[in-house]
Amino acid sequence: MEAVAGGITMSATPEGAEARPGSPVSSSDVKTVAKGGAVQIFGQVSQRGLSFLFNAIALRFIGRSLFGVYRQMVQILAIASQIGLAGFNFAAMRFITLARAQGDPGGVKGAARVAIVATTVASLLVAAAVVIGAEPIAGVFADNEAQVPLFVELLRIGAIYAPLFALLQVLRYCTQAYKTMVPSVIAGNVIQPAARFVIGVIVLLLGFEVGGLLTTLNVSVAIAAVAAAIYFARMMSQEERSAPAHAPVGAMVKFAIPQGGSSLLGVQTLGAGVLIVGAFSSNAQAGLFAVALMLQGPGTVFLGGILNIWAPVVSDLHAKGEIERLESMYQTITRWIATFSFPVWAALIIAPHVFVQLFGGRAGAGAAPIVVMLAVGNIFYTGTGPTGYVLSMTGRPWVNLANSVVAVALYVGIGAFVVPRYDAFGMAVVDASVTAVVNSVRVIEAKILVGVQPFGRSILKPIGATLVGAAVLLLWMQIPGRSAVVDGAGIAVAGLVYVGVLRLMGLDEEERIVWRSIRRRVSRGRS
Repeated sequence: MEAVAGGITMSATPEGAEARPGSPVSSSDVKTVAKGGAVQIFGQVSQRGLSFLFNAIALRFIGRSLFGVYRQMVQILAIASQIGLAGFNFAAMRFITLARAQGDPGGVKGAARVAIVATTVASLLVAAAVVIGAEPIAGVFADNEAQVPLFVELLRIGAIYAPLFALLQVLRYCTQAYKTMVPSVIAGNVIQPAARFVIGVIVLLLGFEVGGLLTTLNVSVAIAAVAAAIYFARMMSQEERSAPAHAPVGAMVKFAIPQGGSSLLGVQTLGAGVLIVGAFSSNAQAGLFAVALMLQGPGTVFLGGILNIWAPVVSDLHAKGEIERLESMYQTITRWIATFSFPVWAALIIAPHVFVQLFGGRAGAGAAPIVVMLAVGNIFYTGTGPTGYVLSMTGRPWVNLANSVVAVALYVGIGAFVVPRYDAFGMAVVDASVTAVVNSVRVIEAKILVGVQPFGRSILKPIGATLVGAAVLLLWMQIPGRSAVVDGAGIAVAGLVYVGVLRLMGLDEEERIVWRSIRRRVSRGRS
Protein backbone atom coordinates (compact mmCIF):
# COMPACT_ATOMS: atom_id res chain seq x y z
CA MET A 1 0.00 0.00 0.00
CA GLU A 2 1.22 3.52 -0.75
CA ALA A 3 0.46 6.99 0.56
CA VAL A 4 0.92 10.21 -1.37
CA ALA A 5 3.28 12.65 0.34
CA GLY A 6 3.22 16.11 -1.16
CA GLY A 7 3.99 14.87 -4.62
CA ILE A 8 6.14 11.88 -3.60
CA THR A 9 4.89 8.32 -3.24
CA MET A 10 5.73 6.91 0.17
CA SER A 11 5.70 3.32 1.22
CA ALA A 12 3.04 2.73 3.86
CA THR A 13 5.10 -0.05 5.41
CA PRO A 14 8.58 0.13 6.86
CA GLU A 15 9.86 -2.53 4.51
CA GLY A 16 12.62 -1.21 2.35
CA ALA A 17 13.04 1.75 4.63
CA GLU A 18 16.60 1.08 5.56
CA ALA A 19 17.71 3.01 8.62
CA ARG A 20 21.02 4.78 8.86
CA PRO A 21 23.33 3.05 11.38
CA GLY A 22 22.82 4.41 14.88
CA SER A 23 19.64 6.28 13.95
CA PRO A 24 15.99 5.29 13.56
CA VAL A 25 15.74 7.74 10.65
CA SER A 26 14.89 5.79 7.51
CA SER A 27 16.82 6.62 4.35
CA SER A 28 13.52 6.45 2.43
CA ASP A 29 12.00 9.03 4.81
CA VAL A 30 14.96 11.34 4.29
CA LYS A 31 14.89 10.96 0.51
CA THR A 32 11.13 11.52 0.41
CA VAL A 33 11.38 14.77 2.37
CA ALA A 34 14.55 15.89 0.57
CA LYS A 35 13.15 15.30 -2.91
CA GLY A 36 9.76 16.89 -2.26
CA GLY A 37 11.33 19.68 -0.24
CA ALA A 38 13.85 20.48 -2.98
CA VAL A 39 11.05 21.20 -5.46
CA GLN A 40 9.30 23.48 -2.99
CA ILE A 41 12.49 25.22 -1.89
CA PHE A 42 13.30 25.97 -5.52
CA GLY A 43 9.84 27.55 -5.79
CA GLN A 44 10.24 29.44 -2.52
CA VAL A 45 13.57 30.90 -3.64
CA SER A 46 12.07 31.95 -6.97
CA GLN A 47 8.99 33.52 -5.39
CA ARG A 48 10.69 35.25 -2.50
CA GLY A 49 13.61 36.43 -4.59
CA LEU A 50 11.35 38.09 -7.15
CA SER A 51 9.10 39.47 -4.40
CA PHE A 52 12.09 40.87 -2.51
CA LEU A 53 13.44 42.59 -5.60
CA PHE A 54 10.02 43.91 -6.66
CA ASN A 55 9.24 45.36 -3.23
CA ALA A 56 12.70 46.94 -3.03
CA ILE A 57 12.09 48.65 -6.39
CA ALA A 58 8.56 49.70 -5.39
CA LEU A 59 9.83 51.22 -2.13
CA ARG A 60 12.30 53.38 -4.02
CA PHE A 61 9.69 54.52 -6.57
CA ILE A 62 6.78 55.37 -4.26
CA GLY A 63 8.51 56.14 -0.96
CA ARG A 64 8.09 54.83 2.58
CA SER A 65 4.61 56.20 3.31
CA LEU A 66 2.92 54.95 0.13
CA PHE A 67 4.82 51.68 0.44
CA GLY A 68 3.23 51.37 3.88
CA VAL A 69 -0.18 51.96 2.30
CA TYR A 70 0.54 49.32 -0.36
CA ARG A 71 1.64 46.73 2.19
CA GLN A 72 -1.45 47.37 4.31
CA MET A 73 -3.65 46.80 1.25
CA VAL A 74 -1.80 43.59 0.41
CA GLN A 75 -2.26 42.26 3.96
CA ILE A 76 -5.97 43.15 4.04
CA LEU A 77 -6.48 41.37 0.73
CA ALA A 78 -4.40 38.39 1.86
CA ILE A 79 -6.63 37.96 4.92
CA ALA A 80 -9.75 38.37 2.77
CA SER A 81 -8.52 35.71 0.35
CA GLN A 82 -7.76 33.25 3.17
CA ILE A 83 -11.29 33.74 4.51
CA GLY A 84 -12.70 33.13 1.04
CA LEU A 85 -10.49 30.09 0.54
CA ALA A 86 -12.05 28.57 3.69
CA GLY A 87 -9.62 25.66 3.77
CA PHE A 88 -10.99 24.08 0.56
CA ASN A 89 -7.52 23.91 -0.94
CA PHE A 90 -6.62 21.34 1.74
CA ALA A 91 -9.93 19.55 1.22
CA ALA A 92 -9.36 19.38 -2.53
CA MET A 93 -5.93 17.80 -2.17
CA ARG A 94 -7.04 15.30 0.48
CA PHE A 95 -10.26 14.10 -1.17
CA ILE A 96 -8.87 13.96 -4.71
CA THR A 97 -5.98 11.91 -3.34
CA LEU A 98 -8.37 9.53 -1.58
CA ALA A 99 -10.56 9.19 -4.68
CA ARG A 100 -7.58 8.42 -6.91
CA ALA A 101 -6.27 5.86 -4.41
CA GLN A 102 -9.68 4.14 -4.48
CA GLY A 103 -9.89 4.19 -8.28
CA ASP A 104 -12.92 6.50 -8.21
CA PRO A 105 -12.74 8.93 -11.17
CA GLY A 106 -16.12 10.43 -10.34
CA GLY A 107 -14.86 11.17 -6.84
CA VAL A 108 -11.85 13.02 -8.29
CA LYS A 109 -14.07 15.18 -10.49
CA GLY A 110 -16.59 15.73 -7.69
CA ALA A 111 -14.01 16.72 -5.07
CA ALA A 112 -12.43 19.23 -7.45
CA ARG A 113 -15.83 20.64 -8.39
CA VAL A 114 -16.98 21.00 -4.76
CA ALA A 115 -13.74 22.75 -3.76
CA ILE A 116 -13.77 25.11 -6.75
CA VAL A 117 -17.45 26.02 -6.40
CA ALA A 118 -17.30 26.40 -2.59
CA THR A 119 -14.26 28.64 -2.58
CA THR A 120 -15.52 30.67 -5.55
CA VAL A 121 -18.83 31.40 -3.83
CA ALA A 122 -17.20 32.11 -0.45
CA SER A 123 -14.48 34.34 -1.93
CA LEU A 124 -16.94 36.32 -4.05
CA LEU A 125 -18.97 37.01 -0.91
CA VAL A 126 -15.79 38.16 0.83
CA ALA A 127 -14.89 40.40 -2.13
CA ALA A 128 -18.39 41.91 -2.02
CA ALA A 129 -17.98 42.53 1.72
CA VAL A 130 -14.68 44.36 1.06
CA VAL A 131 -16.32 46.56 -1.60
CA ILE A 132 -19.36 47.33 0.56
CA GLY A 133 -17.34 47.83 3.74
CA ALA A 134 -14.51 49.78 2.10
CA GLU A 135 -15.32 53.05 3.89
CA PRO A 136 -15.32 51.75 7.48
CA ILE A 137 -12.21 49.65 6.75
CA ALA A 138 -10.49 52.70 5.26
CA GLY A 139 -11.38 54.74 8.34
CA VAL A 140 -9.36 52.34 10.51
CA PHE A 141 -6.15 52.47 8.47
CA ALA A 142 -6.04 55.96 6.92
CA ASP A 143 -3.79 58.42 8.76
CA ASN A 144 -6.42 61.16 8.43
CA GLU A 145 -9.79 61.92 6.87
CA ALA A 146 -8.19 63.21 3.69
CA GLN A 147 -6.71 59.76 3.02
CA VAL A 148 -9.98 57.84 3.41
CA PRO A 149 -11.07 58.22 -0.28
CA LEU A 150 -7.69 56.85 -1.40
CA PHE A 151 -8.01 53.78 0.85
CA VAL A 152 -11.62 53.21 -0.32
CA GLU A 153 -10.54 53.32 -3.95
CA LEU A 154 -7.64 50.94 -3.33
CA LEU A 155 -9.79 48.43 -1.43
CA ARG A 156 -12.31 48.36 -4.28
CA ILE A 157 -9.57 47.94 -6.88
CA GLY A 158 -8.04 45.08 -4.92
CA ALA A 159 -11.23 43.26 -3.87
CA ILE A 160 -11.19 40.94 -6.91
CA TYR A 161 -7.90 39.54 -5.60
CA ALA A 162 -9.79 37.39 -3.07
CA PRO A 163 -11.61 35.13 -5.58
CA LEU A 164 -8.65 35.09 -7.98
CA PHE A 165 -6.21 33.98 -5.29
CA ALA A 166 -8.65 31.46 -3.81
CA LEU A 167 -9.18 29.88 -7.23
CA LEU A 168 -5.44 29.74 -7.86
CA GLN A 169 -4.79 28.00 -4.55
CA VAL A 170 -7.53 25.39 -5.00
CA LEU A 171 -6.29 24.54 -8.49
CA ARG A 172 -2.69 24.28 -7.24
CA TYR A 173 -3.69 21.86 -4.50
CA CYS A 174 -5.76 19.84 -7.00
CA THR A 175 -2.58 19.28 -9.03
CA GLN A 176 -0.65 18.26 -5.90
CA ALA A 177 -3.06 15.34 -5.49
CA TYR A 178 -1.52 13.87 -8.66
CA LYS A 179 1.76 13.05 -6.89
CA THR A 180 3.70 16.05 -8.13
CA MET A 181 4.61 19.47 -6.79
CA VAL A 182 5.93 20.78 -10.11
CA PRO A 183 2.72 22.33 -11.61
CA SER A 184 1.86 23.96 -8.29
CA VAL A 185 5.32 25.44 -7.93
CA ILE A 186 5.45 26.68 -11.52
CA ALA A 187 2.03 28.34 -11.36
CA GLY A 188 2.23 29.86 -7.88
CA ASN A 189 5.94 30.30 -7.25
CA VAL A 190 7.29 31.11 -10.70
CA ILE A 191 4.60 32.41 -13.08
CA GLN A 192 2.73 34.63 -10.59
CA PRO A 193 5.75 36.46 -9.08
CA ALA A 194 7.44 36.73 -12.49
CA ALA A 195 4.32 38.26 -14.03
CA ARG A 196 3.94 40.66 -11.12
CA PHE A 197 7.58 41.69 -11.39
CA VAL A 198 7.58 42.35 -15.13
CA ILE A 199 4.19 44.09 -15.28
CA GLY A 200 4.78 45.88 -11.97
CA VAL A 201 8.08 47.42 -13.04
CA ILE A 202 6.45 48.67 -16.24
CA VAL A 203 3.58 50.14 -14.21
CA LEU A 204 6.03 51.94 -11.90
CA LEU A 205 8.02 53.30 -14.85
CA LEU A 206 4.78 54.66 -16.31
CA GLY A 207 4.24 56.63 -13.10
CA PHE A 208 1.43 54.63 -11.49
CA GLU A 209 1.53 54.16 -7.73
CA VAL A 210 -0.42 51.97 -5.30
CA GLY A 211 -3.50 51.52 -7.50
CA GLY A 212 -1.29 50.36 -10.35
CA LEU A 213 0.56 47.93 -8.07
CA LEU A 214 -2.70 46.38 -6.84
CA THR A 215 -3.96 46.01 -10.41
CA THR A 216 -0.65 44.33 -11.27
CA LEU A 217 -1.14 41.93 -8.35
CA ASN A 218 -4.62 41.00 -9.58
CA VAL A 219 -3.46 40.46 -13.16
CA SER A 220 -0.51 38.29 -12.09
CA VAL A 221 -2.72 36.05 -9.94
CA ALA A 222 -5.24 35.71 -12.80
CA ILE A 223 -2.44 34.62 -15.15
CA ALA A 224 -1.20 32.06 -12.61
CA ALA A 225 -4.75 30.75 -12.06
CA VAL A 226 -5.16 30.15 -15.81
CA ALA A 227 -1.83 28.29 -15.83
CA ALA A 228 -2.89 26.14 -12.86
CA ALA A 229 -6.25 25.39 -14.54
CA ILE A 230 -4.48 24.26 -17.73
CA TYR A 231 -2.15 22.03 -15.71
CA PHE A 232 -5.04 20.46 -13.82
CA ALA A 233 -7.12 19.91 -16.98
CA ARG A 234 -4.19 18.15 -18.64
CA MET A 235 -3.51 15.99 -15.59
CA MET A 236 -7.06 14.65 -15.36
CA SER A 237 -7.55 11.38 -17.21
CA GLN A 238 -10.23 10.99 -19.86
CA GLU A 239 -12.12 8.74 -17.47
CA GLU A 240 -12.05 11.42 -14.75
CA ARG A 241 -13.31 14.07 -17.17
CA SER A 242 -16.24 11.98 -18.37
CA ALA A 243 -17.28 10.26 -15.10
CA PRO A 244 -20.40 11.47 -13.23
CA ALA A 245 -19.21 13.73 -10.44
CA HIS A 246 -19.89 12.92 -6.80
CA ALA A 247 -18.21 13.93 -3.54
CA PRO A 248 -18.78 13.78 0.24
CA VAL A 249 -19.68 17.46 0.60
CA GLY A 250 -20.25 17.29 4.37
CA ALA A 251 -16.94 15.54 5.02
CA MET A 252 -15.09 18.05 2.86
CA VAL A 253 -16.63 20.99 4.73
CA LYS A 254 -15.87 19.39 8.10
CA PHE A 255 -12.25 18.90 7.08
CA ALA A 256 -11.83 22.31 5.43
CA ILE A 257 -13.05 24.61 8.20
CA PRO A 258 -10.49 23.88 10.97
CA GLN A 259 -7.66 23.66 8.45
CA GLY A 260 -8.69 26.98 6.95
CA GLY A 261 -9.04 28.56 10.38
CA SER A 262 -5.57 27.43 11.39
CA SER A 263 -4.06 28.81 8.17
CA LEU A 264 -5.91 32.10 8.54
CA LEU A 265 -4.86 32.63 12.14
CA GLY A 266 -1.18 31.80 11.83
CA VAL A 267 0.73 34.77 13.26
CA GLN A 268 3.57 34.30 10.79
CA THR A 269 1.32 34.02 7.74
CA LEU A 270 -1.37 36.50 8.76
CA GLY A 271 0.94 39.51 8.56
CA ALA A 272 -1.21 41.35 11.09
CA GLY A 273 1.75 43.39 12.35
CA VAL A 274 1.65 45.68 9.31
CA LEU A 275 -2.08 46.26 9.81
CA ILE A 276 -1.81 46.92 13.55
CA VAL A 277 0.99 49.43 13.01
CA GLY A 278 -1.00 51.05 10.21
CA ALA A 279 -4.14 51.26 12.32
CA PHE A 280 -2.56 52.55 15.53
CA SER A 281 0.47 54.46 14.24
CA SER A 282 1.08 55.76 10.69
CA ASN A 283 1.59 54.65 7.11
CA ALA A 284 5.29 55.50 7.36
CA GLN A 285 5.71 53.29 10.43
CA ALA A 286 3.78 50.52 8.65
CA GLY A 287 6.24 50.90 5.81
CA LEU A 288 9.18 50.44 8.18
CA PHE A 289 7.61 47.34 9.70
CA ALA A 290 6.99 45.96 6.21
CA VAL A 291 10.63 46.52 5.28
CA ALA A 292 11.80 44.66 8.38
CA LEU A 293 9.32 41.87 7.68
CA MET A 294 10.53 41.43 4.10
CA LEU A 295 14.10 41.03 5.33
CA GLN A 296 13.09 38.03 7.44
CA GLY A 297 12.14 36.10 4.30
CA PRO A 298 15.47 34.39 3.52
CA GLY A 299 15.57 32.82 6.99
CA THR A 300 12.21 31.11 6.54
CA VAL A 301 12.72 29.74 3.02
CA PHE A 302 13.71 26.24 4.13
CA LEU A 303 10.93 25.93 6.70
CA GLY A 304 8.36 27.17 4.19
CA GLY A 305 9.67 24.79 1.56
CA ILE A 306 9.59 21.71 3.76
CA LEU A 307 6.08 22.05 5.26
CA ASN A 308 3.96 20.54 2.47
CA ILE A 309 6.13 17.43 2.25
CA TRP A 310 6.49 17.12 6.03
CA ALA A 311 2.74 17.06 6.66
CA PRO A 312 1.99 13.73 4.92
CA VAL A 313 5.17 12.17 6.32
CA VAL A 314 3.83 12.90 9.81
CA SER A 315 0.47 11.34 8.97
CA ASP A 316 2.11 8.27 7.44
CA LEU A 317 4.49 7.51 10.32
CA HIS A 318 1.97 8.31 13.05
CA ALA A 319 -0.70 6.11 11.44
CA LYS A 320 1.73 3.17 11.49
CA GLY A 321 2.64 3.79 15.13
CA GLU A 322 6.27 4.57 14.20
CA ILE A 323 6.67 7.17 16.95
CA GLU A 324 10.42 6.71 17.40
CA ARG A 325 10.94 7.02 13.66
CA LEU A 326 8.67 10.09 13.59
CA GLU A 327 10.61 11.78 16.39
CA SER A 328 13.94 11.07 14.75
CA MET A 329 12.73 12.49 11.42
CA TYR A 330 11.26 15.47 13.29
CA GLN A 331 14.64 16.13 14.90
CA THR A 332 16.45 15.72 11.59
CA ILE A 333 14.18 18.25 9.85
CA THR A 334 14.50 20.70 12.75
CA ARG A 335 18.28 20.44 12.43
CA TRP A 336 18.05 21.10 8.69
CA ILE A 337 15.90 24.17 9.30
CA ALA A 338 18.29 25.44 11.96
CA THR A 339 21.25 24.86 9.64
CA PHE A 340 19.75 27.09 6.94
CA SER A 341 18.09 29.70 9.14
CA PHE A 342 20.29 30.36 12.19
CA PRO A 343 23.15 32.04 10.29
CA VAL A 344 20.58 34.33 8.62
CA TRP A 345 19.16 35.41 11.99
CA ALA A 346 22.68 35.98 13.36
CA ALA A 347 23.57 38.23 10.40
CA LEU A 348 20.32 40.20 10.72
CA ILE A 349 20.85 40.71 14.46
CA ILE A 350 24.50 41.78 14.21
CA ALA A 351 24.46 43.77 10.94
CA PRO A 352 20.85 44.80 10.22
CA HIS A 353 21.88 48.13 8.69
CA VAL A 354 23.59 46.36 5.78
CA PHE A 355 20.39 44.57 4.75
CA VAL A 356 18.17 47.59 5.34
CA GLN A 357 20.40 49.71 3.11
CA LEU A 358 20.43 47.00 0.44
CA PHE A 359 16.65 46.65 0.44
CA GLY A 360 15.34 50.14 1.03
CA GLY A 361 18.17 52.65 0.78
CA ARG A 362 17.24 55.92 2.47
CA ALA A 363 13.55 54.97 2.47
CA GLY A 364 14.34 52.13 4.86
CA ALA A 365 16.22 54.25 7.39
CA GLY A 366 15.08 53.44 10.90
CA ALA A 367 14.11 49.81 10.21
CA ALA A 368 17.29 48.25 11.67
CA PRO A 369 16.09 47.87 15.31
CA ILE A 370 12.83 46.34 14.05
CA VAL A 371 14.79 43.87 11.93
CA VAL A 372 16.78 42.78 14.99
CA MET A 373 13.72 42.22 17.18
CA LEU A 374 11.82 40.24 14.52
CA ALA A 375 14.89 38.06 13.95
CA VAL A 376 15.06 37.23 17.66
CA GLY A 377 11.48 35.96 17.52
CA ASN A 378 12.16 34.00 14.36
CA ILE A 379 14.89 32.05 16.12
CA PHE A 380 12.03 30.42 18.05
CA TYR A 381 9.85 30.12 14.95
CA THR A 382 12.41 28.13 12.95
CA GLY A 383 14.37 26.68 15.86
CA THR A 384 11.39 24.67 17.15
CA GLY A 385 10.81 23.05 13.77
CA PRO A 386 7.47 22.38 12.00
CA THR A 387 5.70 21.61 15.30
CA GLY A 388 2.29 22.91 14.23
CA TYR A 389 2.06 20.23 11.54
CA VAL A 390 2.99 17.55 14.08
CA LEU A 391 -0.13 18.48 16.04
CA SER A 392 -2.48 18.89 13.08
CA MET A 393 -1.42 15.88 11.05
CA THR A 394 -1.61 13.49 14.01
CA GLY A 395 -5.33 14.21 14.36
CA ARG A 396 -5.24 17.30 16.58
CA PRO A 397 -6.09 20.21 14.24
CA TRP A 398 -8.25 21.82 16.91
CA VAL A 399 -5.27 22.05 19.27
CA ASN A 400 -3.31 23.86 16.60
CA LEU A 401 -6.29 26.08 15.85
CA ALA A 402 -6.65 26.93 19.55
CA ASN A 403 -2.95 27.87 19.65
CA SER A 404 -3.44 30.14 16.66
CA VAL A 405 -6.52 31.80 18.16
CA VAL A 406 -4.67 32.54 21.41
CA ALA A 407 -1.61 33.78 19.51
CA VAL A 408 -3.61 36.18 17.36
CA ALA A 409 -5.60 37.42 20.37
CA LEU A 410 -2.36 38.19 22.23
CA TYR A 411 -0.80 39.68 19.11
CA VAL A 412 -3.67 42.04 18.39
CA GLY A 413 -4.53 42.85 22.02
CA ILE A 414 -1.01 43.65 23.18
CA GLY A 415 -0.14 45.27 19.86
CA ALA A 416 -3.08 47.68 20.09
CA PHE A 417 -1.80 48.74 23.53
CA VAL A 418 1.90 49.01 22.64
CA VAL A 419 1.94 50.47 19.11
CA PRO A 420 0.44 53.89 19.94
CA ARG A 421 3.32 54.39 22.40
CA TYR A 422 6.25 52.69 20.67
CA ASP A 423 5.28 52.53 16.97
CA ALA A 424 6.71 49.78 14.75
CA PHE A 425 9.46 48.79 17.19
CA GLY A 426 6.87 48.09 19.87
CA MET A 427 5.01 45.84 17.42
CA ALA A 428 8.25 44.00 16.72
CA VAL A 429 8.71 43.32 20.44
CA VAL A 430 5.15 41.97 20.62
CA ASP A 431 5.74 39.85 17.52
CA ALA A 432 8.94 38.33 18.91
CA SER A 433 7.40 37.67 22.34
CA VAL A 434 4.24 36.00 21.03
CA THR A 435 6.21 33.96 18.52
CA ALA A 436 8.58 32.71 21.23
CA VAL A 437 5.79 31.80 23.67
CA VAL A 438 3.44 30.10 21.20
CA ASN A 439 6.13 28.02 19.50
CA SER A 440 7.54 26.93 22.87
CA VAL A 441 4.06 25.89 23.97
CA ARG A 442 3.62 23.86 20.78
CA VAL A 443 6.81 21.94 21.53
CA ILE A 444 5.49 21.02 24.98
CA GLU A 445 2.11 20.02 23.53
CA ALA A 446 3.73 17.81 20.90
CA LYS A 447 5.75 16.04 23.58
CA ILE A 448 2.72 15.47 25.82
CA LEU A 449 0.17 14.59 23.13
CA VAL A 450 2.28 12.85 20.48
CA GLY A 451 5.38 11.83 22.43
CA VAL A 452 7.92 13.60 20.22
CA GLN A 453 10.18 16.62 20.60
CA PRO A 454 12.34 18.42 18.00
CA PHE A 455 15.77 18.58 19.62
CA GLY A 456 18.41 15.91 19.10
CA ARG A 457 22.08 16.18 19.96
CA SER A 458 22.97 17.09 16.40
CA ILE A 459 21.15 20.44 16.77
CA LEU A 460 24.33 21.55 18.54
CA LYS A 461 26.16 21.57 15.21
CA PRO A 462 24.32 24.50 13.59
CA ILE A 463 24.12 26.25 16.98
CA GLY A 464 27.87 25.94 17.52
CA ALA A 465 28.76 26.94 13.97
CA THR A 466 26.40 29.94 14.18
CA LEU A 467 28.02 31.13 17.41
CA VAL A 468 31.50 30.95 15.86
CA GLY A 469 30.37 32.75 12.69
CA ALA A 470 28.57 35.39 14.77
CA ALA A 471 31.71 35.97 16.84
CA VAL A 472 33.71 36.56 13.66
CA LEU A 473 31.09 39.00 12.37
CA LEU A 474 30.99 40.86 15.69
CA LEU A 475 34.77 41.30 15.62
CA TRP A 476 34.61 42.44 12.01
CA MET A 477 32.03 45.08 12.92
CA GLN A 478 34.61 46.67 15.26
CA ILE A 479 36.81 47.69 12.33
CA PRO A 480 36.97 51.52 12.29
CA GLY A 481 35.86 53.49 9.25
CA ARG A 482 33.73 50.73 7.82
CA SER A 483 31.70 51.05 4.62
CA ALA A 484 28.86 49.05 3.07
CA VAL A 485 31.41 47.11 1.00
CA VAL A 486 33.52 46.29 4.07
CA ASP A 487 30.44 45.23 6.06
CA GLY A 488 29.27 43.05 3.18
CA ALA A 489 32.69 41.43 3.04
CA GLY A 490 32.47 40.75 6.78
CA ILE A 491 29.13 38.97 6.34
CA ALA A 492 30.64 36.87 3.54
CA VAL A 493 33.66 35.95 5.67
CA ALA A 494 31.43 35.02 8.62
CA GLY A 495 29.35 32.86 6.27
CA LEU A 496 32.44 31.04 5.06
CA VAL A 497 33.52 30.48 8.66
CA TYR A 498 30.06 29.10 9.46
CA VAL A 499 30.25 26.60 6.59
CA GLY A 500 33.81 25.67 7.52
CA VAL A 501 32.97 25.01 11.16
CA LEU A 502 29.93 23.00 10.11
CA ARG A 503 32.10 20.84 7.86
CA LEU A 504 34.65 20.34 10.61
CA MET A 505 31.86 19.11 12.87
CA GLY A 506 30.89 16.68 10.12
CA LEU A 507 27.92 16.63 7.77
CA ASP A 508 25.52 13.78 8.41
CA GLU A 509 24.26 11.62 5.55
CA GLU A 510 20.88 13.35 5.79
CA GLU A 511 22.48 16.72 4.98
CA ARG A 512 24.29 15.22 2.00
CA ILE A 513 21.01 13.86 0.65
CA VAL A 514 19.38 17.29 1.01
CA TRP A 515 22.24 19.12 -0.69
CA ARG A 516 22.28 16.62 -3.59
CA SER A 517 18.50 16.96 -4.06
CA ILE A 518 18.61 20.76 -4.00
CA ARG A 519 21.56 20.90 -6.41
CA ARG A 520 19.79 18.55 -8.85
CA ARG A 521 16.61 20.64 -8.68
CA VAL A 522 18.50 23.91 -9.22
CA SER A 523 20.45 22.39 -12.14
CA ARG A 524 17.21 21.26 -13.78
CA GLY A 525 15.68 24.70 -13.20
CA ARG A 526 18.62 26.37 -14.95
CA SER A 527 18.53 23.95 -17.84
